[in-house]
Amino acid sequence: EVHTNEEAQRLAAMAMLPGWRLLAAGIGIAYGAVILSFVGGAWWGIAAARADGPAQGRLLAIAVLPSFPAWLALLLPPVPALVLLGLSFIALLPADVRLAREGLAPGWWFALRRMLSTAMAALHLAMAGLLVLNGPAFPG
Repeated sequence: EVHTNEEAQRLAAMAMLPGWRLLAAGIGIAYGAVILSFVGGAWWGIAAARADGPAQGRLLAIAVLPSFPAWLALLLPPVPALVLLGLSFIALLPADVRLAREGLAPGWWFALRRMLSTAMAALHLAMAGLLVLNGPAFPG
C-alpha cells in the first residue's frame, strides 16, 4: 500500500505540471464534448421512438442543441471551454426532467441523468478552477 500511495503522489505531482494540466484539460474537454453530443443523440432517439406529432418535431429540434456548446468548447481556450461544458451539463437537467414527466423517457432516466450530469458538471468546473488556481493555463 505504501507503494500505491507513493505512486498516487507522483501522479498527482505530474498532474500539477503545466503541460500535464493542459493534456488533462484537453482530454476532459474532448470527453465532455462527446458526452454532451451523446446526450443530444439519446434525446433524438427518445423523440423518434416515443413522441408524436408536434411534440416530436419540438423534441427533435431540442435534441440537436447540446452539440452546439460541445463544438464551441472544442474551439475555446481550456478554462472557458471547461466552464461552458460544466454549465451545459447543468442546463441539460430541465430537458431530462421534462422527458421523464411527459412519460417519454424510461422510468430510470432522470435518476441516471441527474447523477451523470451533476458529476460531469462538477468535474469540468473543478478542472477549470484548478487551472485558474494553479497559474497560467499555458506553460511558458
